[in-house]
Amino acid sequence: MCFCIVSGCEASLNLTFQKATDTVNDIFKSLKEVARARMHMKRFSSVYIPGSNTHQASYKPLLKQLVEEIFNPGHQSDPTDIEHMSSGLTDLLKTGFSMFMKVSRPHPSDHPLLILFMVGGVTAFEVKMVKDLIATQKPSVQVIVLYSTLLTPLNIPELLFATDHLQPDIGI
Repeated sequence: MCFCIVSGCEASLNLTFQKATDTVNDIFKSLKEVARARMHMKRFSSVYIPGSNTHQASYKPLLKQLVEEIFNPGHQSDPTDIEHMSSGLTDLLKTGFSMFMKVSRPHPSDHPLLILFMVGGVTAFEVKMVKDLIATQKPSVQVIVLYSTLLTPLNIPELLFATDHLQPDIGI
């Protein structure tokens, strides 16, 4: 059923070899575009953890990587892919003086409230994973996870592969 949604066929009986081949090529094109969009990142460029002789390959969600980067107790240096944006005059002055003095930027884990907004959505598993990570690593911090949609296993392939991202439907 999912392949029919991605291929545009109403029923699997209408699926031809050519449509299937074109659909698979489009799927791999979309996956390459997703990988290319994250190539500039230093730490969050992949969700794939390669295996070794003793461990099998695994999947590490981007949201888990992000939360671990923020709350890793032994890693209090400036996060490489997370950028602090100055919000007021005092912050702007501190940022300006940091060129002349050794002033460190605030770290996201220094604050009692962290707001994460995930464009494209999250799964219920990812929200629970963030809750569990925060409870074990820094229970004094309140984390609010906002998202554009709650993803289900059935709508992920449709959103990823069947949506034309270059010509979005804006309702006009």
